[in-house]
Amino acid sequence: MEIDDCNRGGPREMEQDMTAQYFLPLATYPDSSSGLIISNAVTFAGYYSAHLHACALTVAIPHIPNAWSSLLLDTPKMIEHAEILSRDRAATLVSAATNLAASAEVELSCRTVKTALPLLHDTAATEARFFDLAILECIADVPDTRIVAEAVIFGSGRPAIIFPKKTLAGPIDHLVIAWDGSRAAARAVNDANPFIHKAKRVSVLSVTGEKPLPETSGAHLAEILVSSGVNASSTAARFTSSSIGLSIQQTALELGADILVMGGFGHSRLRDFVLGGATDGVLHEPLLPVLMSH
Repeated sequence: MEIDDCNRGGPREMEQDMTAQYFLPLATYPDSSSGLIISNAVTFAGYYSAHLHACALTVAIPHIPNAWSSLLLDTPKMIEHAEILSRDRAATLVSAATNLAASAEVELSCRTVKTALPLLHDTAATEARFFDLAILECIADVPDTRIVAEAVIFGSGRPAIIFPKKTLAGPIDHLVIAWDGSRAAARAVNDANPFIHKAKRVSVLSVTGEKPLPETSGAHLAEILVSSGVNASSTAARFTSSSIGLSIQQTALELGADILVMGGFGHSRLRDFVLGGATDGVLHEPLLPVLMSH
């Protein structure tokens, strides 16, 4: 693995141990990260006075020692073109992040990490382990964004905020917690604490009808949050949509949520990784910013 570092400190001087550290992985191949996720990451880091770490992931594609592939497809040239394209995109993305961070007066560190193509998503997860929070995009018609999101959420041990397509980052005034009393949900609430305590309003949402839920669990969490100084209340809704993930998101939007907090559930079954219904539904089509934690 080759690493190229470049650090650019912004004008704000803060105590390192009090500054949140956000991570932004930037894909370069086969699809490139969008300019919107860079803008959202910079904006979001600015709202919470965080230090943003952008990491452009460039690919190394193994050469195929096959005379026929070289003769018929000119594979070496195809590989060279793909690697050059990846490097050029990395430079463009890093430049965009640098310019936006400078304009917004957000502290930014940027680096480029070269990794083998099959390990691209695992590398994103490994890099995310160093930071407090990852900022990701998840776009339905760009499958690779979901693969990266899954790798980071389930492989990094850190929470992630997923921004949907065409969504602009803004301050979190109303935060909705999807609560089912599970370990994953409890982990997500803990990881979302910095945002919960800064939000003007918090709603604890329990969606019934999909699986048995303790009747007072959501109300009890809201009581605990209130006792810690949070303006929190509980609400319940019935599962009515085609999927539990869609139902949770639609209810959160109806409540006027700026962000949804939920646990990410998944487990290994033989050689496949199986997602829970709510997690799969949200990653298939996120409708609002979602903080997900596993």
